[in-house]
Amino acid sequence: MSLNNSKPDHLKKISLEQIQLATNNFSDDNVIGRGGFGLVYKGQLCPSTKLVAIKRLDEKLGGQGQGEFLMEINMLSRYKHDNLVSLVGFCDQSNEKILVYEYEARGSLDRHLAATTDLTWVKRLHVCLGAARGLNYLNNGLGDGHRVFHRDIKSPNILLDENWNAKISDFGLSKILVTNKEINSYVKSYACGTIGYIDPQYQTTNVLTKESDVYAFGVVLFEVLCGRLGVIYKYKADDDRRFLSQLARRHYKDGTLEDIINQDLRKQIKPKSLRAFSRIAYQCLKKDRKRRPTMELVIEELQNSLEFQISCQRITRIGLWGSSTCGNPWSFPLDDNQKLRQIRIDHKNWIYSLAFTTQDSNGLLHHSQHYGGEHGDTGGRISEVNFDADEQIVGIVGTVGITYGWPLTTGWVKGLTVISSLSFVTNKKTDGPFGNEAGGVRFSVPWDAGSFAGFYGRAGLYMDGLGFYLKSVTLLE
Repeated sequence: MSLNNSKPDHLKKISLEQIQLATNNFSDDNVIGRGGFGLVYKGQLCPSTKLVAIKRLDEKLGGQGQGEFLMEINMLSRYKHDNLVSLVGFCDQSNEKILVYEYEARGSLDRHLAATTDLTWVKRLHVCLGAARGLNYLNNGLGDGHRVFHRDIKSPNILLDENWNAKISDFGLSKILVTNKEINSYVKSYACGTIGYIDPQYQTTNVLTKESDVYAFGVVLFEVLCGRLGVIYKYKADDDRRFLSQLARRHYKDGTLEDIINQDLRKQIKPKSLRAFSRIAYQCLKKDRKRRPTMELVIEELQNSLEFQISCQRITRIGLWGSSTCGNPWSFPLDDNQKLRQIRIDHKNWIYSLAFTTQDSNGLLHHSQHYGGEHGDTGGRISEVNFDADEQIVGIVGTVGITYGWPLTTGWVKGLTVISSLSFVTNKKTDGPFGNEAGGVRFSVPWDAGSFAGFYGRAGLYMDGLGFYLKSVTLLE
């Protein structure tokens, strides 16, 4: 692999001088992490005010990181997703090989596994859902016969932004597969990755499939549930506490899983949520790869676990309007201390995506990812609905339409059921309609002031379906 075929043209080629300035000449005070590739520094590239993470290949590796450097550029110049880390640029100058990423403020997931106050069960479910969607995109979302095997899924390789959104990172060991086979596609390669997360079948056969990533993700799910790493080296090699995968399988089969769950976290988890979560995590660790779930099923079960948790908090799910099958499921519940302050709508003839800003009781603003696609070059627009501090949303008016055909890079999308327009009603005003009401089937959902608790739905290229979380009050007639 070379830089010539890694297609990094749209990436910024950053000079070594800029990077030295951003890191105070690679000062130890700027170091925020260390990995197999080398040290990672926090910095700010002038004249931008945006913080970046700068990964510098350790020259002591003697060129061993060259392949990982090129693979990272190749991967992140091709593939974009809300739940993949973003590569800003790279430097290949004066024998230095450096990668520059967007800075993720909360660092890696492994640093927060024991933090049950900051990283609550509901937040953990959102983190798992985000990571699952990113992995599903790599394994299944790149088109027929084209997929990526990550090969090193683990909690240290899942980064968290300021709002706890998950971003999969570290693609140096990834394998890109282009094949005409849509089912059971595989790569023959020597097993590599991180001990404790590697698929046992991959280790014994050197056959890599997407189910190998599913296995590693199962270990991550149990890391999140148990509040510990997948491998703890203080235990002897023959102690099953050393490897979480072995420990979790045994306790799950024996019906004693609660013995290894973080006890502070256990107090937060509702029984149905725990059953849904632990069941799918255990299925990911099946030794026979044919018995492991698809990532689509993992996402559905994690969504169920989240909904069981939320419903036990006296919140009701209302809807779904639009499609119940197209797109990926998404969820945006409000915590008790959060108020909705802004909705951003990407729209034209249909609603493409929604994004939300909330404010917590300490006055801090939190920005969600956008749920759905982007209008791109189709002439759409971004609209914003802003809410005053004392303003409450009391209803939604919208229409459900059917796409009549739209040219995309992958062909024509025709006959999809989507949300075609939305209006937002508050105790002070009505904003909208956004999108196109013409020809759509109208729906209207009013509720009591103070009962709104969030959105959920399905989204792909469009906002395919939309529903609402309400506190346990009676809907208005």
